[in-house]
Amino acid sequence: MSAAARAVVGVQAQDVRAAGLALRSRVPGLRRAGVDGSALVRTWTARGTVHLIDPADRPWLHAALGPRNRARFDAAMRQRGDYETAVGMLDDIVTVLRDGPLDRAGLLRELAARGHPGLSQRSVNVLMPWAAAQGLVAGLPDGRYRAAEPPPAVDADLALATLARRYLAGYGPAAAADLASWSGLPLGTARRALAALGPTEAAGALLALPGTLDAAPPPAPPALLLAAFDTAMLGYRSRAPLVAAGDDRRILPGGGILRPAVLIDGLAAGTWSVTARGGRRRVAVDWFREPAGSPELLGVESFLQDASSLCRTAGYPPRPSRSRRPGRRAWPPGPRR
Repeated sequence: MSAAARAVVGVQAQDVRAAGLALRSRVPGLRRAGVDGSALVRTWTARGTVHLIDPADRPWLHAALGPRNRARFDAAMRQRGDYETAVGMLDDIVTVLRDGPLDRAGLLRELAARGHPGLSQRSVNVLMPWAAAQGLVAGLPDGRYRAAEPPPAVDADLALATLARRYLAGYGPAAAADLASWSGLPLGTARRALAALGPTEAAGALLALPGTLDAAPPPAPPALLLAAFDTAMLGYRSRAPLVAAGDDRRILPGGGILRPAVLIDGLAAGTWSVTARGGRRRVAVDWFREPAGSPELLGVESFLQDASSLCRTAGYPPRPSRSRRPGRRAWPPGPRR
């Protein structure tokens, strides 16, 4: 599991259940308990968003992205008028979390009990990323937080070169604009990071680590469920390698939503959700186009049956059941009559 997190430089984790499913799509057989019991760290990295990362990656990620994230969250606290209040809380945040992990609501109750004034709701949403950007707080995979020691210092240029190398290892071939989009760094900084790598291979505007272009790419799985906010959909400036242009708005409808997707042979073929009826959870798929009845589809149906079991064990929330419109299928199917 740590290897899966390292391979993509962390999975996005604002939804802790979706983060577990994102790892499971890369680690067959993984269950929620395995994620929660792992040493993965939940903290704010690429694009200023929260990710589950391997703890060994925290020092260089903090060096490469931390200053930009800290400036961003400092500015957000100042704009909300709560910066001084947050600064006054910081020592007690660390003290409270040293006594044991807490979720955000539990931490705020403890801070109130110690006499700290309340924050506005908009500032509450920034408090934990702001504290994590100081290097003094880290998240657990289950959504709670703990006190942390500041990560060891890493040279900023070395950290940027490491970021570029690890990005190309997980997402290459890719262009500087892709690295900038994925990381949240300015395009000029992304170009500088790639230039610091030394020799790379080029395919047009795309760059790859040496030896990458000589190797045949691994075959795409016949069927794969991607979690909401899966990093595969966020790794490039465009989702075109995975999503047909006409389907992109169905994956990213706006409002910061990135829907969970079904990939068939490496291309998005629909979105999925979990429904509940009669105490039974099922995976329901909204196909972009009705799949043909073929042997390949039978494999997809078997996969979705396994996914329904997965979502029960992962604690994935069901969506209220409703009558299905054309294109929607729920699995496992009900009894034949």
